[in-house]
Amino acid sequence: MTLNKHHCCSTFIFLLLTLLSQFYSVESELQLNYYAESCPNAEEIIKQQVIKLYNKHGNTAVSWVRNLFHDCMVKSCDASLLLRRVKGMESEQESDRSFGMRNFKYINTIKEAVEKECPMTVSCADIVALSARDGILMLGGPRLEMRSGRKDSKQSYLTEVQNAIPNHNDTIDLVLARFQSIGIDTPGAVALLGINTCLFLLLFFFLFIMRKII
Repeated sequence: MTLNKHHCCSTFIFLLLTLLSQFYSVESELQLNYYAESCPNAEEIIKQQVIKLYNKHGNTAVSWVRNLFHDCMVKSCDASLLLRRVKGMESEQESDRSFGMRNFKYINTIKEAVEKECPMTVSCADIVALSARDGILMLGGPRLEMRSGRKDSKQSYLTEVQNAIPNHNDTIDLVLARFQSIGIDTPGAVALLGINTCLFLLLFFFLFIMRKII
């Protein structure tokens, strides 16, 4: 039996993103079927919108996964990534670490569909997380159960993005310092930097999650 390399990569990454979103959603009581009573069709609506957008635009599925990574790495999984610049507050989207991120407007498309069914019920943070889950499905990965109940932030954390998200222009000392901040020593960082992108993400998320749990 031959396994599809892309399928394996997306599966591993999503498993780890799922754990990341569970353990790094502060001040939230996460649970399966969180909207079972308040908005029973919420997850199905999100799934159908993800499928529709993927079939129309193609690249949206990757955007959903990257959104979840950025959102959870900066403070918590709270949709702060989606906040736009307003007077007195800058947007995380303005960071150079967010370069190449796109399709934010389609999160609004999903949100609008959910709002028609259940006004002011489903958080944007959950839409970010659940759309990533369903995006992985469109990329050939599995559909797994994901807890929900995340709360939306009213505060953007632009300065935190610089500290939390790796940058391709970072010096080796800064790269090592970033890894050390989440408990990965120099030999571990060197090992990670020497492997392919899929395994890098797999091991990076795994080590990050383990440090948060332990």
